[in-house]
Amino acid sequence: MRTRKTQYSVAYLSLVVALFSTGCSKAIKIPSPVPADTLTQNVYTINSTGMASPGVILTAPFPFPADPMTAVPGLLLIMDQDGRVLNEQFTVGSAFDFIRWKINGQTRYSYIENDPNAYRPVGLPYFAGYVVITDSNLNQLQQFNFIPAGPGPFPPGQALDVHDFIMISDSHYIAMATYPKYVTNIPAYLNAASSVLVDVPIVEEVNNGSVVWYWDPSSDTSFYGASVTGNNFSDSTTIQDYIHLNAILIDPTDNNLILSLRSLCQIMKVNRQTGATMWRLGGKNSDFPLFSDQIFLYQHAPALVDSNQTLIIFDDGDPILRAESRIVEFKLDQVNKAVTGFKSFTIPEKFSLLMGSVQKMGDEYFIGGGTADYMLEVNYVTGQKIREFLGYLPSYRSYKYPTSP
Repeated sequence: MRTRKTQYSVAYLSLVVALFSTGCSKAIKIPSPVPADTLTQNVYTINSTGMASPGVILTAPFPFPADPMTAVPGLLLIMDQDGRVLNEQFTVGSAFDFIRWKINGQTRYSYIENDPNAYRPVGLPYFAGYVVITDSNLNQLQQFNFIPAGPGPFPPGQALDVHDFIMISDSHYIAMATYPKYVTNIPAYLNAASSVLVDVPIVEEVNNGSVVWYWDPSSDTSFYGASVTGNNFSDSTTIQDYIHLNAILIDPTDNNLILSLRSLCQIMKVNRQTGATMWRLGGKNSDFPLFSDQIFLYQHAPALVDSNQTLIIFDDGDPILRAESRIVEFKLDQVNKAVTGFKSFTIPEKFSLLMGSVQKMGDEYFIGGGTADYMLEVNYVTGQKIREFLGYLPSYRSYKYPTSP
């Protein structure tokens, strides 16, 4: 019999922060310039055991662990389904969330580049910077930076967070940032200090250079008790990463936002007009009752698949509670707050402590392994590995875009 329960590893945050500290890491090897038709890559070894469907793969490997406050070059890689390099570009800073968009029939690429000079609170040495928009040949068209909005206050040098970005048009987008804030509204039962410094996420929708909508959860006291890591609120000297927003996506069925909150082990939906919470999935205060096998841990990259009827998630796992990463799929009755369908697939690769992504294409997943340094195309029905890219560097996310044969 399945049972409903919630469990989390208290050691998780210390592992994450330790990984972001300065230390030995493998660097990107920058080759001498070569003609476009002879481009090569030295990050991945490719294993083929099946016929991969035609497509274009985007990935942006970067040195890790690394000091975000040191300029470390990044790499944008565009490959075909067999790993042949179609285009590549080196960036001044490490690049994150390399994505392709179709805007009014035109191809656009976006990535978020780490800025060593961006503000970072002491104790949370995370990557932060600015969004770069390019054309189909990776020529830069625009750069988007953080625009102050909401209660703040925002420190000098405040930058965008590298976790996610949504391009709606050439002048309309949704971005995110985090900023430090002293709060005094933590519920008494959590035995908080009189004033606690927390890292607050903010989501901004920008149109024609102006912030037209933002989401700032710092006034919502329910997040404090729901946090499962980064929640030592009795400590008045260390900033607490109590929410850690790591993904945003628009639900096309109602135009509202779905958010991934890693420090809560939770996916939530917010109203894109009012900012109100519509539902929470997972974590301590899930609106959807979950059985033990449906609990996901420190997740990344939720997406809607199957004509927007299924929520798919890269479930990283936990080094103590479940040291294996999975892909999980939920069918949700959002009105009655019920899970009407569920399945999971244990990834046949190394455990991924951080990052990761997944796309579903028919009977196949295309998986970016995050800090496990792989990409994998796999048939989730048979378990057959179709194409395996084993590397020596992580990529925050990796994507495959189908093309006609």
